[in-house]
Amino acid sequence: MGRFSFLNLLKEVVGMLNESRKLFLKNKKLMFSVLVFSLLLNGLVYLFNILTITLEITNLTQHLKLLPTMDPSSAEYIALLMEVFADFGLFGVSSDIFGVVYFIINLLSVLVIVHASALTYNDENVNCKDFVVLSLKSWKGPLVTYFYICLFSLGYWLFFVTILFPLLLLSTASLISFAVVTCVLLVLFALFASYLAIVWYLSLVVSVLEETYGIQALGEAVKIAKGMKPKLLLLNLFFGLLIFGLAQIETLVSLVMSTFVVMFVLLTYTVAFFQCKGHHGQDVESLRDAEYTTLPTTSLIGALP
Repeated sequence: MGRFSFLNLLKEVVGMLNESRKLFLKNKKLMFSVLVFSLLLNGLVYLFNILTITLEITNLTQHLKLLPTMDPSSAEYIALLMEVFADFGLFGVSSDIFGVVYFIINLLSVLVIVHASALTYNDENVNCKDFVVLSLKSWKGPLVTYFYICLFSLGYWLFFVTILFPLLLLSTASLISFAVVTCVLLVLFALFASYLAIVWYLSLVVSVLEETYGIQALGEAVKIAKGMKPKLLLLNLFFGLLIFGLAQIETLVSLVMSTFVVMFVLLTYTVAFFQCKGHHGQDVESLRDAEYTTLPTTSLIGALP
């Protein structure tokens, strides 16, 4: 019986992926435009990382390698040590800037992808100008929700470190045993993080499509996800493994593929949002205020460049 239940669950997951694929192809012009927009944003992050952070790490590493070979009492050693401190300062500033830019770009990507997915799902037609206005108009809610998600995610992985660090200090076993324990803990934490991500992803969609954000959006996501968590957990595991595999390839191809996967994740969760609302007996067409329906019905294909 359990085997058949799992097979049925797999069928539901495949069905949701197929529905998401059809949704992407339903309005190719809009979806392709959103994909290109996300690629441009992520390309800027990639270039910033290569031209600043990677270069600074390289310089810092080279200077640290030279320090042990020099006389600590020499003036050259003091000068190089000052350069090391300067490198650390530049790296800290660049990392902070990178974090802010990455946060903003992720937020913009969420806004345009979820709005495009919802418009396509509801067969709404909107021209390019109104789509941009509609997307940017609702930035405050997702910003607050995304900030809470980042805090919860940071706290979750700090908790992982607080568990791992005492094990490192108190460990009397071999390095291999400690590595095994670390891998097991990492897998368990990653699995539970995939479970938590169900609420995180849904809350982002909720904060974009409804006038709910922050803790309220997270609570709404918990409520509407009931009954769909096994399916969404399998989806998260699938997407997580896919993104992890692509992250091992440091090329522009991996950047393009990862951007497409992230877009597909948000598209799938937009589909899941409407399905969850439908399962709870709520009219999905009434979820939006007049923002969609009052927009011009100009054909998107003719309006977008």
